[in-house]
Formats: sequence, structure tokens, C-alpha cells
Amino acid sequence: MLWERESELAQATEALRRARSGRGSLLVVRGPLGVGRSSFLEALAALAGEQGALLLRAQASEAEEDFGLGVVRQLVESALGPGDGGDRWLREAAASLPEGASSSIPSGLSADSDRKLSAVASRSAPCRRHAPRWLAALLVSMSADRPVVLMVDDLQWADTESLQALAVALARRRQQRILFVFSVLPGDVGGTRQYVRQLLTPAEDSPASADETADRTVELSALGRDSVRPLVEESFGDAADAAFVETVATRSGGSPLLLRALLDEAQYLGLRPTSAHAAIVAALRPERIRQRLAAFLRSQPDHVRRAAYALTVLGAVADSRFVACLAAVDEAQEAEAIDVLRLAGLVDPHSCRLSSGTVLRDLLEEHMPPQKRTAMRKVAAELLHRTGHPAELAAEQFMAASTLRGQRAVRILRTAADSALRRGSPRDAARYLRRALLDGSLSGRDRARLLVDLATAERAFATAASVRHVVEAVPLLESVVERADAVARLGPMQMDPPTFRIDDVRAEVADTLRQCHSDDWVEQELMLRLEAHEHILSAQDPAHIKRALRRFRDLGPSPRLGTRGERELVTSLMYIAFLANAAPADRLAGLAARLLEQEPPAPEHVHSTIPLAVTVLAAAGRTEGTAGWLHEAYRLAQRRGGDVEQAVIRCEQAVVALADGHPADAGDKVLRAHALAGPETSGLPTMCVGALARVALATGEPELAKRLLTHHRLDAENQYLTALLHMARGSLAARRNDPRGALYHYRMAGLHTEQIGWGNPIVLPWPSRTALMHHRLGEHDEALAVARTDVDRSRVWGAPAGVGRSLVVLGRITVGQESTECLEEAVAVLEKDSNGYELCRALYALGTHEETGRTRRTAALKRAQELATEYGVHSLAKSIREQLTGGGSKVTEQAGHRLTPSERKVAELAAAGLSNSEISSRLGTSSRMVEKHLTRSYRKLGISGRSDLMKALEVLGDDQPL
Repeated sequence: MLWERESELAQATEALRRARSGRGSLLVVRGPLGVGRSSFLEALAALAGEQGALLLRAQASEAEEDFGLGVVRQLVESALGPGDGGDRWLREAAASLPEGASSSIPSGLSADSDRKLSAVASRSAPCRRHAPRWLAALLVSMSADRPVVLMVDDLQWADTESLQALAVALARRRQQRILFVFSVLPGDVGGTRQYVRQLLTPAEDSPASADETADRTVELSALGRDSVRPLVEESFGDAADAAFVETVATRSGGSPLLLRALLDEAQYLGLRPTSAHAAIVAALRPERIRQRLAAFLRSQPDHVRRAAYALTVLGAVADSRFVACLAAVDEAQEAEAIDVLRLAGLVDPHSCRLSSGTVLRDLLEEHMPPQKRTAMRKVAAELLHRTGHPAELAAEQFMAASTLRGQRAVRILRTAADSALRRGSPRDAARYLRRALLDGSLSGRDRARLLVDLATAERAFATAASVRHVVEAVPLLESVVERADAVARLGPMQMDPPTFRIDDVRAEVADTLRQCHSDDWVEQELMLRLEAHEHILSAQDPAHIKRALRRFRDLGPSPRLGTRGERELVTSLMYIAFLANAAPADRLAGLAARLLEQEPPAPEHVHSTIPLAVTVLAAAGRTEGTAGWLHEAYRLAQRRGGDVEQAVIRCEQAVVALADGHPADAGDKVLRAHALAGPETSGLPTMCVGALARVALATGEPELAKRLLTHHRLDAENQYLTALLHMARGSLAARRNDPRGALYHYRMAGLHTEQIGWGNPIVLPWPSRTALMHHRLGEHDEALAVARTDVDRSRVWGAPAGVGRSLVVLGRITVGQESTECLEEAVAVLEKDSNGYELCRALYALGTHEETGRTRRTAALKRAQELATEYGVHSLAKSIREQLTGGGSKVTEQAGHRLTPSERKVAELAAAGLSNSEISSRLGTSSRMVEKHLTRSYRKLGISGRSDLMKALEVLGDDQPL
């Protein structure tokens, strides 16, 4: 079945009808490469057979163009068959020849003999000379018996002698029952031969208003999108996804030949018409299309091939002037070549460019000899650059060249990289610079400068590669200033000290720069920035922390923030003061706010110390305007495609969201940051891993925290990450009702933190968790000691959220009136803060506390429910609602009479499945005492028996996110 050929078939049918009535004509079928001319002739042949016409067919071939009368031989052989009157037709045709000429043409052929064409037209000179007259006579004899349809496919490749014979026969068509059908590839050089033009001229000169005897030309065009889908589904026998259909339509350009070749290749490879396989189909290069294109190009003169190659190289920037220059042809040759290629369907009808997206475009480039392709791309790059085109257009030519050599090419690629960075595309910049580095003539300082520029581009999306290239470049740079600038381009957030010896390189460069004792402003700035790097990378060294705190004090209460170096230094020292709990939150938050005011919300801030200022603001609860600042920075980072920058900003957003009291949003940002850290980024920076794990723990996701810490390059030398891993394992142990195991991990976390001198409880809330586990184990004195120390440290820092959290823990483990006072103080402190989530938790603790009065309890729970709903803490809101509506009233009222440590211990063991005797053996008490403890626990918890213990203990849950 032919698609979108109804009008053309109607014209052919009409021409056939006229031929049957004795009014012969010529039908020329034209169309670009692969448009389906042969298929159209097949359909017409079937139609002729149905109507009883005698069919003569021949397929011209480029390989047989020198085979004399080859097409005539095919035509005659195709028509002679048993019982078709062939003997008589041959005799009558021979009789029409002059005396003596017929002797070379056998007339005694029987219908069933082997009719080689040598029996029809001898290779003798007389036969060749009289072949046109003989063919015309043969057609007259045939058409007297039956209507005749004579078809020649790809007429442009027919041999000259056959063309001469056809011309004589064609001239007599008007009063015969014969239809001549010739298909021709427009633009083929064979179509310019004299005899081909003579055969086609009657049809081409036929006016549109001619009468019914006029010859016709049928122009076949590419299929539309609506016809592609049914063809795809017919081939696969299944419904096709839109993406697959669109890909096939684009790659084939609507050409039936290309479409069928692509579908056949896809079926051979076992593909299905799905979206998942669309990309595979887009990469197919069917061999038969490759051969067809190669045959077409071989048949063309050299200037047409050169123009085709020039169009391929120039792509979207091709115009007549550039094509002529690159192909080294004159204007007339260029115009002729474009016309030929356009008629063949390779060039867009409305421009001087190759048809985009089709497989022919790709195969044409692959057909170019490699050396010619490389040479033409180099010339094209210089031509584009010289004529003022964007450097990136010129650079793309070098990207596709197989070799690269020369300073001019390197300069163009560097200019293109600068342009890509300015428009916010570091990935493109890195592509150009990596290509430039392939120039074997580069060495020394020139190569080092390229490496530094490449590292600057890569830091946005490939941390490890960026660090590696800086380490490679530093020894090649001549001056210490250049080396310092190279190291300073790497942000401290991305510097993992053990990676590629970067810390050793930084230290060596910093020492050399200090020894210069220069007053130069640039060198002073670099010294400050490298000093800031040193403070951050040495933040886990207690001795260095002491030196950094002295340096911070020396700067005074209002340090200078005028230059980038000054801001980076102050940020690094301020961060260390925060970690060590050596300065109050108000002072550090004020400094951090000043720093942020002087920095634009750009993605590049992640390569400086600014993320540490954001951390300090979040820890102090002073995040006004920070979320908006980060949102704008992330928007720009997303447009740049810098995964590292996006991941770091997501980490900052997670920390700020948690500080603002939005745990669900914070958790979402953690997952998004984790998703951005793929293999190319080399994982998340160490500091980001710590921040994300801290947020995951605070939002009740210890499993996620553990996964983050073990997935992203956990370094055994990093005490803070090790401490966080212990915190995650401790939380998981607490959830398994293993308070002793949880206590061990929490204490180990505290040990690692204390060893590095990080005394701020905001950094790692191990004291609160430790106090709760001591309490669950009945170790009341130990619990109180740790909890009170935590409160004292939180008051030193002074952030309301930290003080409130520590007071809540102290209130939960204290007995009597003091516990209520602690909880009331926690609520009062948190009322002054913007973190509604922490206030909600404090109110919930107060509302479920045994010493809280009924009226106060109800009011606290109602307020807590409002906050839980407002801040999206749905699980907590549900628990509060059950308490208020009575579903949990019994638990509230009786659970308010809190379990004693002994009761809690017995209840947990019973919930774990131990029998009374097993519990008594483990605790060294009597079974009767165990039974009494359980009875009192059932009453206090408002449950009927042992089967409800686990759920009731979860409601009490001492291990809340902190």
C-alpha cells in the first residue's frame, strides 16, 4: 500500500486509460533520493497488469551504464513469455528492417526457447545501427495486440544506445496504445546527458492546460508525519510511542526508503516501538542507505561532492559565500552544486543548508575521507573566526576534527571557552578546553594555564577532575602568584585534604607566598584567601583551632570585609569560633549577615567560604532573607548545569529550612542534593555530607544519614563524619529498643567531637541523646549530669532553638516541679524564636508531661497541633489530634504518670519478647517483682496487656529527632 500517493496514482491511471484508447503518452516520475519512485512504479505495474496491459520493464544501473543496449535487452526480455505472441512480434519487427539488416536478428525463436537478448539484437554493427528502428517496430507490433506500458526506472543511468532507441520509439507514441513511464533522480549528473534530456523534455515542456493527450510529470514528495505512525505500527504489529514515531519521522525525513531501512534495521536488532528505544533508532545508520548515498556521490562531478562536504562541515551557518569558499569552487559551480543537491533531497528547499536531522546528513559526514574532513573543519573554523562569527561556532569545528595542532586553534578554543563561561555554560567551556589540551605542541606554562582554566570550568560539575587538574598545573606555572591563584580557585568546600595531595600543594604554595613579604595588593589578597583555606581544612586540629581563635580575636569586634580575601578570612575564623563555641551566636550571626549582604546570589559562591556563613546563620536562627538569596543562586546554578554547585546550594537550603522549622522541606532538599551527586561530581563535598547527615538525623531519618555517610567518601581521618555515623547507628539502636547499644554510639560520637575541640552542641547533639539513653537505662544521675552540661553549653551559644531543645530534654528526665519549670522555660525561650517546629515539640512535651495541669496541658497541645499543621509535621499533628479527641486521652492521662526507670526497663524487655522468668534472670530480681512492674506499666500506659506494649512505648518514644 502506498501512502500519500493518491493524486499521483490517479494521474497514472488516467494516462493508462488514454493509452488503452490509442492515445499514447509519457509519464515522468521524479523525486528526491529515497522518495519511493521504484515503489510507485511497482504500484503502476500492478495496475497495468490488472487492466490487461503488456508490461516492459527495465532497471537502469550505474554499473551497467557502459553495457550497450542493456536497457533495451531488459525491456524485451521482460515482455517475451510462453504463448504471448513473441515469435510473431519478433518476425514483424525484423521485417521492418532494411534488406540484409534482419539477417542478424533470428526470427525463428520459439516461445519456450531461451530468449537471451543476444537473440534479439546481435552485437554486430548492423544490429546496433538499426536497433532504434527495430525497437519502434517491435512496440508497434505489440501495441497492436495489447496496450503496452514501457517502464524504465532510474533513466539517468541508462546506456546511450538504449536512450537513442527509446527516443525513436517515444516519438511515435501519440497514435499508439502505449504508455512510456520513466523515473529519474533529479539533480543526478546522468540526467544532464543530451539523450536523457530529449526523452524528458516532452513531459517537462507540457503546459498545465494541455489537453488529455499531454504528457505528464509526477513529482513525488516526502511522507507527512501522519503517515509515519501507521507504517511503524504495521511493521512492528504493535502500537508505537509518540517519541519513537517522532524519532523515526525526523531521522527519515519522510523518505519512504529511509523509513523502511530504519524500520528493518530496528526489527533486525530486536527493538520495539517504545520511547526507551527511540534513542537507539536515532543512532542507526542502515548500510543500504550508506551504499545508496555513496553511489549517488560517486556519480557526481567533483565540485558537487566538495560542495556537499562543505555543507556538512558548515552546518547551520552555511551560506553561498561560505560554501563556495570552503569547497574551493566559483559561484556558478556552487549554484549548480546546490541545485543538484537540493533536487536530490539533501539540501533544504528554502535555504542553503543540508536537511537537518535526517540519517542522510550523518551518512554524508561519514562518507567524507577523514583527512579531507579534518582539513575542511580547520579551514572552516578559521574562516568563521575571521569573519566575525561567535568563537563557539568556530570552536565546534575543531571539536569534530580528528587532530588538532597549532596556536591559532588553541586561541580560538580558549576564546570559545571564555564565551561559554560568560553565558553560564561551564560544561561547554570544559569541552573546548579539553580539546585544546589535545594539541601536542602545548607544554610548560601554556599548558598549565589551560589546565587552570579547565579546572575553573570543571569545579561547577566535576570536583575531582577540577582538583586533579590544579595539582597537575601548579608545578608548570612559573610564578608563585600564578600558583596561588590556581589553588585559590578551588573552594575550601570542595577540597578534600587527602585527595590528590591538594592540601600539601596548598601548604607549599602558601609558605612560598608568605616568604615573599610583598606589599602587592594581589599577593596580599591571595595570602588572605589561602589562609582562609588553611583554617577551614585544619578545623579538626585542636591546636590549630586555638591559633585561629587568637587570630579571630586580633581582628577585633568589627573586622574589615572590604575585599574578597578579607571576607573569606573572616568567614573561616568565624566558622571555627562557632564550632568551638567560643563566641556567642548574636555576634557571629551579625558578622555572617554583613558578609552575605556584600555577596551577590551567584552559583560561584559555593567555591568560596560563603556556605559556612550560611551555616552560622542557620545555627544562630538568624536566617532572614537567606532562603530567597539561596533560591536565586540555585536558579542560576540550574541554568548553568553545574551539578556540584546545585548540590552544595541544596545542602545550604536544607540547613536553612531546618533552622526555619520546616523539617519536611529540609528532608526533601537532602534527597535532591543526594540525587545530584552522581559519578561525575565525585560525590558530595565532605562538608556537605556532614551537613546533610545532620539534617537527616534531625528530621528522624537515621537510615538516610547512615547511607549518606557511607556512600559519599567517608574518610576515617574525618572525626566529625565518624561521629555522625555513630549518631546514626545510635539512633537506629534506640529504635530497636537497644538503649545500651545506642548509649555506646552516642558516647563515641561525643568522644570524637571532643577530641577535635568542637564544643558547640548545635554541631552534634550527642549530649541530649546520651542523657535520654541514660534515663531509659535507669541511670538517673548520669542522665541529669549530661543534660545539665548540654543546657549550659547551649546557653553559652545562645541560640533560642538550641537552648529550647536542651531544656526539653532536661525536663523530660527530671522529676517533680523542676521538670515542669524546664519545659515551661523551653516554651518561653522558643516563643521568641522563628522556629515554630521546635516550639511545637516543646509544647507537645509540656502537654504530655505528668506534672502539667489539665488546663495547661490542653492549651499546650492545641497550640502544638496548630504549629504541627502549619509546618507540615503530619505525624506529630496526628498524635496530638488523638490526644485531644480522646483516642489518646487514656494514654495521656495515665501515661502522664510516667514509668519509673525500672518499669521502663521491664516493659522494654517484655515488648522485646522476653518472658517474666527471662526478665527476672537478666535483671537479677524476682518474677513477682517483674509482674508488679508490668501491672503498673499496663495501668499507666492504658493498655490491656503485653501485646500492646510495643505500640505504647513508641508513643512515649524518648528518642525524638534532635
